[in-house]
Amino acid sequence: MRISLLLLCSLLIPPSPGLAPSPESPPWRCPLPSPPASCACDLPHTLRCSGGDRLALAAIARALRDLPPPASVSLLDCSLANVTWLPPRVLQGVALHGLVVSSGQLRRVSRAAFEGLSSPLLALGLPNNALPAVPGPALAALRRLDRLDLSRNAIASLDALCFPGLDNLTFLDLSDNPVSRVAPGTFSSSLPALGTLRLRGTSLDAPAIASAFRGARALHELDLSASAVEGPLGPDSLPPLPALQTLSLARNNLTSVRRGALEALPALASLCLAHNQIDVLEDDAFLHLGTLVTLDLSHNRVVTVSGASLAHLPTLVRLDLAHNFLRALTADVVSPLRSLQELRLDDNDISMVAAGAMEAAPGSLRRLTLSDNPLNCDCGISAFASWLSSGGLPASDRATALCATPPALENGLLVEVLPSQLLCGDEPALTPPSTPPPATAPPGARLIRFAFDGSRVSLLWAVGKGGGAPAPYSCDALFVYEEVGAHEVLLNSSPLRCDSAALPDASRLAVALPAADLHPGHKYR
Repeated sequence: MRISLLLLCSLLIPPSPGLAPSPESPPWRCPLPSPPASCACDLPHTLRCSGGDRLALAAIARALRDLPPPASVSLLDCSLANVTWLPPRVLQGVALHGLVVSSGQLRRVSRAAFEGLSSPLLALGLPNNALPAVPGPALAALRRLDRLDLSRNAIASLDALCFPGLDNLTFLDLSDNPVSRVAPGTFSSSLPALGTLRLRGTSLDAPAIASAFRGARALHELDLSASAVEGPLGPDSLPPLPALQTLSLARNNLTSVRRGALEALPALASLCLAHNQIDVLEDDAFLHLGTLVTLDLSHNRVVTVSGASLAHLPTLVRLDLAHNFLRALTADVVSPLRSLQELRLDDNDISMVAAGAMEAAPGSLRRLTLSDNPLNCDCGISAFASWLSSGGLPASDRATALCATPPALENGLLVEVLPSQLLCGDEPALTPPSTPPPATAPPGARLIRFAFDGSRVSLLWAVGKGGGAPAPYSCDALFVYEEVGAHEVLLNSSPLRCDSAALPDASRLAVALPAADLHPGHKYR
């Protein structure tokens, strides 16, 4: 993490004209202070020092003080041992734009620690230390500070006095601190220009989050991953943030996405909800997120996705549903998303692709992955096999669709299976007759017996039209739909093999299904 900050500072804070050599100046040379610190330069105008002790920083400052412009250092990164506090004016007379100090033991920063610098400090990193609080009095001297990294410390609470005078701060990283309390106004009145805020790995829960960011109108990127957020994600989970474009709530304990969730984020373009416990996406869950481009729902417990739950996402380009419990790919997943280009469905329980599912896919779809799904390669998947072979996807994506059943096709690529091999029942492929047989009406069916033993549901159907003998029939798949409000949601799909010619009594059809996902009082079809 510290190296990432260094690179970011080096890229975003170029040396000022006074530090950059002119065409006539000699090339920049790395100033190497004498021990107790070991220093090196791997980027122009960047000095990295490690080792040493509490005297090392003073020695480095003496070596850097009054260097001529060709040798000036813009970014100083120090990883020092046995440093528990930063003394006053420790870098007096040194011209720096970026400073990083990590010791693992730093607990105190003198009020005057950053006074005396001969140039304005724009980026400050104090990561991987033991600071119990934000060193506000010391930061007050850094009026032009743009970036601040206080990640991996011991900061437990924040208030408006933590960041005095930092009106120009646009980037703040407080990740991996035990922050559990944030006073109202901390990120608004105290930091009016704050655009990027990282609070990954804190102890903030849903009530604290709902009040902590009120009024942060400039905030456009917010990372709240791996915090203490649990329960449903609803309309009031975050206060109005009109400029927020990127939000991560990954690695929390969210359980569902309610109707109109995050309605106060009208500009949101990227939402990450990966690694939660989400099993329900309510209808109109993303009702007010019409600007969303990327939605990550991977590593959750989603079993079904209704078309109504993904409605109102006209600009969505990337949808990640990998590592869930989806059992079927239906038109509900793709038909509402008219701009979809990339769909990830790896590591689900998808055994079937509903007929017509991909006919509803937008023409913009260019990526679809299905690795680690138990696809049942029978006649019911033939339309998807034809779509997959059409060439719209890259070969690497087509190769993710592997057959799990029947045994004869196990581990075979679906795109390499011949249409004549996609059979239903145990019948061999037949040569089509020269003239089609006359059409016959399908048999009627009515339920005559229902039984539930606590783990399985048993159904007995009477098959036949008007009480007569049933026409020849076979079974392909069993679908279970749950009634949710005014909609039906596909809950389960599994292969179902039967051939009326092989049944002792073709007018009676017994069907059994596991009841693990069925609940008393709910309505199913």
